[in-house]
Amino acid sequence: MILKLSNHNRGFTIMVALIIGTVLLLLSVVLYTFVSRQYTGMHIIVNGEIAHFLAETGINTTIGSIRESIGNNFSAGTRTLEKLKEIFLNSKSINNICINDILDDSWNNDLKKFSAEIDKTASIEVNVYLRDFKPIERNQSVWCDPKAVDGWLVIESVGKYKGATRKIMIKRGISVFNMVPGVMSKFTLYLNNSTSDYNIIRNDYKGMITDGPQPIIVYNHATPEYPVEPGNIADIEKEEKDPEVWKKRGWIWLKGTKTRLNLCSGAGDLGEIFHFYDVSNPNVFSPVRLNTPVNSLPETFFNTLTIPWDKSSESIKNAHYRFWHSFILDCFHDRSKRMQIEAMYEGDILSSRERRTYGAKSSILHLFGDARKGYQSRTRVIGPVYSAFVRFANLEVKPEDPEVKEIFESQSPLPIYLLRSLPYDNYGKNIDITEFMGRKVGGPMLKTRMLFKNYDEYSKLMSCIVEMPYAESYNSMQDVYDKKTDRVFPTAKKILDFDKEGESSISRDGNVYYKGKPAIEDSIKLIRQRVQDVVSTPADFWKKYLNENGELELNSVVLINNDMNEDFVIPPVGMPQPLVVKGGGIILLEKGNISFRGISLADTSEILSVAAASDCRIRFESTITNMVDIIAPKAEIDYGSKFEVFGSLCAKNIYADHRFQGGVIRYREAQDPTKSSYDRFYKILIAQKDSYWNE
Repeated sequence: MILKLSNHNRGFTIMVALIIGTVLLLLSVVLYTFVSRQYTGMHIIVNGEIAHFLAETGINTTIGSIRESIGNNFSAGTRTLEKLKEIFLNSKSINNICINDILDDSWNNDLKKFSAEIDKTASIEVNVYLRDFKPIERNQSVWCDPKAVDGWLVIESVGKYKGATRKIMIKRGISVFNMVPGVMSKFTLYLNNSTSDYNIIRNDYKGMITDGPQPIIVYNHATPEYPVEPGNIADIEKEEKDPEVWKKRGWIWLKGTKTRLNLCSGAGDLGEIFHFYDVSNPNVFSPVRLNTPVNSLPETFFNTLTIPWDKSSESIKNAHYRFWHSFILDCFHDRSKRMQIEAMYEGDILSSRERRTYGAKSSILHLFGDARKGYQSRTRVIGPVYSAFVRFANLEVKPEDPEVKEIFESQSPLPIYLLRSLPYDNYGKNIDITEFMGRKVGGPMLKTRMLFKNYDEYSKLMSCIVEMPYAESYNSMQDVYDKKTDRVFPTAKKILDFDKEGESSISRDGNVYYKGKPAIEDSIKLIRQRVQDVVSTPADFWKKYLNENGELELNSVVLINNDMNEDFVIPPVGMPQPLVVKGGGIILLEKGNISFRGISLADTSEILSVAAASDCRIRFESTITNMVDIIAPKAEIDYGSKFEVFGSLCAKNIYADHRFQGGVIRYREAQDPTKSSYDRFYKILIAQKDSYWNE
């Protein structure tokens, strides 16, 4: 039997079939889309991994050549380092600078060829950047160096493959700072707790040492005999005419209680009284007469006086005289050809009271260098430092009667009337004022009452030992260079003020590096902030930093903990002297004494600083020059061999006795932060470990 569908049923069947077909079609489309997306995602992941591997390839194939171009530890002398120093020293801020152009970046050409062999869409590019550099020394009371910065060296590799991009960065920290430790760079000598126990040298009238301890001579500027960076004598003499030359020289700090330095006699190698002598010939010197200021003279000196004279043995004859007053300045000399002990007191010109107060010995510290032209280290002395020297008061006698004047001037040498040193209790109105040689021909027969009303007037003009701020001695030097014929002392022109420990300022090009009272402990604090490597013992230090030739290659700031309190001997015992330094830096010894046996710089663009943080002794065991800055604010300079330091010396005190051999400290002008030469001692130091970043 044949069934026949109605039109209504046939339409329903077609509609169901269409719905089912549509659903099946949608399911097919969804399945196809899902499969397509999975396929595309898989390719994106694969392409991304390939791009990542390409970026890693860029890092792995270039990091060696990049570090070789820069220097594994940014050692001094590389061409790249000098260019990097130019960037750092001439940039106010560094946020992001590509430095491919100063490196050998041929790696990108090699990487381009390599990636082209993989796929036409593949590429690798490696760039090197300096990023995010910030100042790290901003405290003016410690040290404010605008060029001292911390930041990152970034090696950035970008890999691309079929639209996928991956970036890998390797970052290493970089520090840039000067290897001269802070405020100490401006000081030749810094004694942190000085005393007045320095007047222990026995010397003769010409300033030559007779026996006992030897002096420390301090040169605050270059001299022609410097071991490196010698000064030109013509330039030195020309510079010394500048009243403010002290700003360009190394400074001296003698901190603590009042320090009196008895200045050494003579104008030879050890003479410090050179500015009161004619020193055109250092072996033959004559004192310069210094006039007494008019306002210091009693009124009797302004009139012609009628005074008896001793020409006639039969009767006392009166003659007319005018008087004036001058003096010559001499220094301490314990012996002379005429007398073996306390020669400066011969003739009883100086009183026994002054002998008890001052003695006859000179100071172990010679702060202005020696007396030769160009060696007179005019400098700034900070602290309660006083100089002492002898003032021989000379009564100027000027006869006005022609006959008396002729007799007076015919004597050879001219009569000298020295006003003797008298304590208050020994003064009287009828004390004879006699000629120094005891001669009684052609001169006035004087009593103290004829010129002076009382002891107060006399004491201001009598011979005595003068003690005054060291700056007063310095100021008188300018009269020498100005060639003043009518010199007075102290000079009316003040160039340098007495500084009892006031604030100091060190600046250049508008940048203030330091402002305040120099506290050398801050230099130790600054060194601690800069430390990049720590070793346990001195032996560990030498094992790590001595190269195969026995030379010190540092290029870093290293702390030696030294818990065993061992002596740090430089160079180590058994090694050749001096120690050759290739690549400077700073060594901070936490504990223990330090012995120096000679240090030599292979390159004058380098500098070595050795610091001690604890109470210790600094000893010199050799006469070989030590080219080093020594910063040991709690240390005593022990007696040992005669020494020579080319650089700065900081200590608590000098342990000086009859065994002390003395030495020479020569300031290194190049390390002065107020000069452009200071920039040569900046180093760029790279950290030991990398940080990885992926994008």
